[in-house]
Parts: sequence; C-alpha cells; structure tokens
Amino acid sequence: MEEYLEFAKKLAKEAEEIALKYFSFETETTWKEDDTPLTKADTEINDLVIKRINETYPDHSIYGEEKSDRKEGSKYIWVCDPLDGTMGFSCGLPIFVFSIALVDQSNGQPVLGLINDPVMKNMYWAYKGSGAYRNGKRVFVAKNKTFLNTYSLTGASGNDVGFSNLTVHKILGEKKSRVMKFPSFIYGAIQIANGKFVAGAFYGKHSHDVAALKIITEEAGGKVTDLNGNERRYDEDGIGCIVSNGILHDEILECVQLGKL
Repeated sequence: MEEYLEFAKKLAKEAEEIALKYFSFETETTWKEDDTPLTKADTEINDLVIKRINETYPDHSIYGEEKSDRKEGSKYIWVCDPLDGTMGFSCGLPIFVFSIALVDQSNGQPVLGLINDPVMKNMYWAYKGSGAYRNGKRVFVAKNKTFLNTYSLTGASGNDVGFSNLTVHKILGEKKSRVMKFPSFIYGAIQIANGKFVAGAFYGKHSHDVAALKIITEEAGGKVTDLNGNERRYDEDGIGCIVSNGILHDEILECVQLGKL
C-alpha cells in the first residue's frame, strides 16, 4: 500500500499543476449531456490518470468521471474524480479537489484513498489500517454526541437516488447544526475526517464522488454508508452516501430517511 500511496501522491501533484494552469475567472466551460459543466482541466486530468495507471499498473482498471478503462479480471480499480467541483472551478471559485481511491473488486471496498486541495495545499490520505492523514499529520473525527453548535453539510438533491436533501437540511438546522452546501461535496465532506464537520449526506449515485471519502473517513474513526444505512460497493453506482463521525450516524440516517421521495 505504501507503493500505491506514493504513486497516488505523485499523480495528485501532477493533476494539481493542470488544475491550477486552467483555474481563473476566464475558464472556458462546455456542457455535458447530463447538463453539468466540463472544462479542459477535467478531461486533461482524467487522461493523465489513465495514462499514468496504464504505464505503472497495466493490469489495473480505471473508473474516471470523464473516461474509464476497465479491464476484465483485474483485481484493483482506481476510482477517480479528476476535478470534483467543476461548477465552482469554472466560476473562478477555489472550491475543488482531486480525488482517487484504489478499490478491491473482490468486495467493492476501497483499500486506499487520497484527496488533494490544490489551492490550500491540503492533501488527505489513508489506506487500510494506516489511520488518516492531512499533509502527514494524523487526523481524527470530532467526538460530538449531538448536532448542537456543529457544522454539517449536504450535497445537491438527486432524484436519481430517490431522496431529497431539503428535509435533512431543515432538520439539522432545527438541531442547531450549521448546514453548508459546497459546489464540491468532497471538498466539504473531507472535513469530517479532519474533525471540523460532524456529518454530511450526498445525493448522487456515482462512486467517484465518495470512494476516497469512505476509507479516509473510516480510518479517521468515522462511518460511511449509503443513504439507507447499508454498505455499498465503490466500483459501481450506488445510493449516495452518509458520512459521519460515527457517533451521529444513526441520527443523520433518520433525518435522511424522512427525505425519501
């Protein structure tokens, strides 16, 4: 795992150079068929990920947001969001990250994850049994037992997973948690592992949005499930995710369930 981690770190720094090269208020944006924004940074970083993995680990598969390279019979698949937060990135807002996870395809669980914030120079990582780290310093989830005077977050509401984020946003607010929403869910949710937020709910189906969060959060002492409170695979689509400090997981799960469509 140390070898895989060093590879992921180097790849993240290369991706950082590309992201910062294109990042400005004049970033050119096109729109994909699903009506989400796309920039040159998204595609160049995704292409870089495929190139580097094929050069170094040719028997591994790759699942990227913009492009994938799946190989039959591969033990591992790298699950990557080359630029989570394209919406903010395309508006010149410094709220975006690079995210990559190494997933064991025998059970669909990540064994390594890395998230890099190119602007603030914060790199988070973990692998199975290692603990979680930010720039080499061990991080842990917060120990709050209630939502009172805490920070939490939601992702955009996604009808494709059968839930609305409005209910959980309302209930957490009533519990006196300050609820935030970022144009990059990963950007905010990694702060649960970092001990700044206590919980969050993501309403998308794609695993590239949550795979790295799964292992980093749990190695920091937290818990990650799908929106129904069940374990899910991270080499295929699923029913969103709930990320928490573990202590408050059942409580936010109850709130999320009230938002079923």
